[in-house]
Amino acid sequence: MKIETCSIKSNRKSICEDHVVEVRKKGLFAVLDGATPVSDFVDEKGYNGAVLASRIVGAAIQSTVEPIHVKPCLVNANAQLLEKMKCAQIPLQQKHERWSTCAAVVHLTDDRIHYGQIGDCMIFATLRNGDFLVLSTDTVEGISKRAKQHRERERLKGVALPDESYFNVRKNALIYNRSLANVKNGYGVLNGDPAADMYFHTGSIKREDCCELLLISDGLFPKDKKWEDMFQFISTNGLERYARDLVSYEEKHSAYQDDKTGIFIQLATNKR
Repeated sequence: MKIETCSIKSNRKSICEDHVVEVRKKGLFAVLDGATPVSDFVDEKGYNGAVLASRIVGAAIQSTVEPIHVKPCLVNANAQLLEKMKCAQIPLQQKHERWSTCAAVVHLTDDRIHYGQIGDCMIFATLRNGDFLVLSTDTVEGISKRAKQHRERERLKGVALPDESYFNVRKNALIYNRSLANVKNGYGVLNGDPAADMYFHTGSIKREDCCELLLISDGLFPKDKKWEDMFQFISTNGLERYARDLVSYEEKHSAYQDDKTGIFIQLATNKR
């Protein structure tokens, strides 16, 4: 088994809000993507809620004792995140004040590969027969559009909301989007809310059938969302090369550079 990890900090941030978990002895791997906060909160080390969420959840996953089951592992990590926020006296009733992170986790056993995901971290696999699998769902995609639709429905019910021009201000839109965390037609995320349990995407595949696995944060998404082409490039050239090429592309086109984190696992190279 060959494992390559990559983590590149955004040029707009002082610290990477993504985090990697790699526990080879347990066959446990995870990519966490802390959601850049709207809140001004920082702890005594200067860490914001995104950094804290990804590190707290990452540490909880890493310390999971065997036997490991992915969904309970995520549930426990989310509960630990909640306790840390309570200790910091975060106003939990205001969702945008919560520390939050997306997550992608895989656990390799002798015969199965178990996976779990929430938010917009993604998991992909190739099989020995050549099939390409997308093992996760990006629930964050389209959230701004769904948020606008939600406001329209609320206004029809008589709920007093600011005019849409108010939400053209990015911070105002983000605060509203965060109110839709772990609710119907919203998006899933680990933010200490037990309702996150309903938004985990979990499953398993036979280990003997799997050739390669890839876990990434959304900063590594290809601009055209052609997942299979992305995977093929990484399989041929490596994860670090792909990430560096993406950074170069974003610099050339003056595009926003998000943190870029991933784990590429080659279980076998003999595809049929």
